[in-house]
Amino acid sequence: MRKILFLLPVAILFLVGSCQTNTPESKAKYIFLFIGDGMGMNQAYATELYLAALDNKHGNEALSFSDFPVQSYVTTYSANSLITCSSAAITAIATGHKTNNGVLNKDTSLAIKYETIAEKAQKAGYKIGILSSVAIDHATPAGYYAHQDSRNMYYEISMEMPESGFDYFGGGGFHNPKGLNDSMPDAFENAVAKGYTIVNTKKGFDALKNGDKKVFAINPKTYPKGEFYWEIDKVDSSISLAEFTKKGIEVLENPKGFFMMVEGGKIDWACHSDDIATSIHETLAFDKSVAEAIKFYKKHPDNTLILVTADHETGGIGVGNDKPLRLGLLQHQKISAQEFGRRLTNFKQNNPKASFDDVMALVEKYFGLGNESKGLGLDDNELAFLHEAYVAEFINKTKVNPDKDYLEHFSDINITNRAIYLMSEKTGIGWTTFGHTGTPVPIRALGQGQEYFKSCIDNTDIPKIIEKLMDIQ
Repeated sequence: MRKILFLLPVAILFLVGSCQTNTPESKAKYIFLFIGDGMGMNQAYATELYLAALDNKHGNEALSFSDFPVQSYVTTYSANSLITCSSAAITAIATGHKTNNGVLNKDTSLAIKYETIAEKAQKAGYKIGILSSVAIDHATPAGYYAHQDSRNMYYEISMEMPESGFDYFGGGGFHNPKGLNDSMPDAFENAVAKGYTIVNTKKGFDALKNGDKKVFAINPKTYPKGEFYWEIDKVDSSISLAEFTKKGIEVLENPKGFFMMVEGGKIDWACHSDDIATSIHETLAFDKSVAEAIKFYKKHPDNTLILVTADHETGGIGVGNDKPLRLGLLQHQKISAQEFGRRLTNFKQNNPKASFDDVMALVEKYFGLGNESKGLGLDDNELAFLHEAYVAEFINKTKVNPDKDYLEHFSDINITNRAIYLMSEKTGIGWTTFGHTGTPVPIRALGQGQEYFKSCIDNTDIPKIIEKLMDIQ
């Protein structure tokens, strides 16, 4: 089911050994740092190919950040592994220090707390915004305000959040607001007690205005663990990451300046499932957020800097698997792996004796698989591949848990996993892993100080350059 794929041009590998940074002299006062969690080069490129295919074009159709004037690469290894986790990566991006996988803004001995670029900018008088499409106590957003021995200390992180005093938190909620056993003091109530206004309705969100302080704006439509619903699932009345970014600009804009970090957190989650269609839709939502910053840049070109990068690459995605690239076929997938798994579980409970044809009708409805007219017909081997999963789930009653944060364990024999695998196979996409890779990730820059990102750098260089550009050394 898996092939080792050629992921990046060989020239990129030579860049890794010669990465260096320069000392900037110019200043910027409006800093946007966009982090597509897990978004390597091929996550973005596959999205460009998909857009072109929808328009019946041969080639790629640029994203908002594809044509930024400066584009290079960032090395991502952590202190104890060549393949980083999100918390070690964000510690490097937020503080300029390497640490071990799993640690958040502390040194490898866990004795020293590192100050983040956001904390430094706040002390210098800049306003601060932290946005994410996942829970705000997940590793990447937490990497700007929290300091914990483990990124998995969600409750402790959520209780630490209001101590930051940052002006605007936007996007997801809290992962475990009352602790693992729902027995601890409520983290939301703690935030209110520390002076935060919690907004979790569209009306309240729309009413936010310039100058509002200590705002925690939460998407009214999230999963129970605080993350956005998948973009591909098109949940009504959900507020998009782009809207949170636009509102953040409105709230934070001031003569001194601001620092805003925006994370597209579920690109990573989709790639943990090797779910290419869902990854593309998450990347498009992320791209729309970047477009909001570009609008702001056009009004303030002399003192705005936009950076678009990733903490690491996820999935080892390859654009090519020895089959023709036909990414337009992905338009027929109407659902995320997680949501399909949930609907299939409900279907199984209500129809325990469902036939293979009954199940295949659902697969065709949501993925197009089995429909010859859509270019997604199935041969005998592919039908047998899906039938084996049907037997496991419906005959042998293998337990499937669709309510995981993301479906990471795709070695399980179940219909969801195999339908997702076939979508990649038929569209020409290959994967090497369900986890992270050590591949360098792109960094794209537009605006004041962009020239200091033209060489390949390490992730620890990012905050150091930003500090100098904002004059907060």
